[in-house]
Amino acid sequence: MNTIRLAGHEECTGCGACAFKCPKQCILMQEDRIGVVYPVIDTTTCIECHSCEKVCPILNEVDSREAVAAYAAWSSDEEERRTSASGGIAMELYKLAVEQGWAVVGASQNDDFSVTHKVAVEKRDLAQFKNSKYVFSDAYEAFPQIRTLLKNGRKVLFIGLPCQVAALRKLFSDNKNLLLVDLVCHGTTPYSYLKQHVEQLSRRAGKTAKRMSFRDPCANTYTFTFTLYDENGERFYAKRTKDGDTYQLGYHRGITYRENCYHCLFAKPGRNADITIADYHGLGKCAPCAFDARNVSVILTNTEKGSSFVKQLMMSKRIYAEQRPLEEPFKGEAQLRHPSVKNKYRLIFEEDICKRKGLFENAIRRTQQIYNIDMVIQGMTSLSMRIVGKMQKMMKRRKQ
Repeated sequence: MNTIRLAGHEECTGCGACAFKCPKQCILMQEDRIGVVYPVIDTTTCIECHSCEKVCPILNEVDSREAVAAYAAWSSDEEERRTSASGGIAMELYKLAVEQGWAVVGASQNDDFSVTHKVAVEKRDLAQFKNSKYVFSDAYEAFPQIRTLLKNGRKVLFIGLPCQVAALRKLFSDNKNLLLVDLVCHGTTPYSYLKQHVEQLSRRAGKTAKRMSFRDPCANTYTFTFTLYDENGERFYAKRTKDGDTYQLGYHRGITYRENCYHCLFAKPGRNADITIADYHGLGKCAPCAFDARNVSVILTNTEKGSSFVKQLMMSKRIYAEQRPLEEPFKGEAQLRHPSVKNKYRLIFEEDICKRKGLFENAIRRTQQIYNIDMVIQGMTSLSMRIVGKMQKMMKRRKQ
């Protein structure tokens, strides 16, 4: 009987550390019946060495660091800032690292719209890492390259999700040549859902999608507009969550994440990364601010290594950075305090995606209908309350 114990489906992030560490390559990352990627062990070749268990960031606690400073920041390059998801800080980190001879690793969208972490060493290759990618990303394919680079004494910058950063902490400990940056993450949606969504929209339009964006700069990245372009570069689809896009609804309303995202061990104040970056939610909550939060990033420096690198960005004038009260981003961003919370729409979707055996568009339909009805009721209630409030004010003035 095989005695290997991997993380359960409620906790497994699909980071792939176990598959990478297995000396017999008997662990494969595979989709289950509803399209969620998990490790699967070939018990016929497993030698039960338990190497996979020892590097699992779920089964083994990862050292965390409390943030030492918080900054509101953005790229000094206005075009970089305009076309980036928030303030363009990730791209400035990449550029500085490459110019200093480092290798960098980031999430790149493939031709089929799946997302894989890739290694780059040239500035011209950095554009592939730009902008948000709201879908499950495969970071484990880059692990062998990272190991080789570190063995050869090369410095490496990795930017990814907190669970991926935790995996690298377990695999490579506190390697002095590895700088880890995590993105504040609300959750990750299985790639199979995105694939189905793009295919359906393409069929409806009679087009072939060749390019897509979750936060299209052409519609301002802060509007979170999902777009598709054909082979001629013409946009044939553009919708936001409130316009009825099912994929955006699922992601931005916390409905379609992997199960582990609702139990995330890394959505907390203590971070596993040297640097944490995100949209700056809560800007101005704790101290006056002379600018609005659109296209502004928050930077949290969590280690001396991280602080040193951010100071280089600031001193070189690559970014504008204003130090903010340390508690401010934690008050404004719930994900820095706790995981995404399951709501009633998630529970409805959860039931239907299993019943529909992974057919995303069929499963999300009932959830969307109920959500839309609730929004109408909520809007009517809000309007009624405003009317009542105005009437009460008018009556009060008359009495005076």
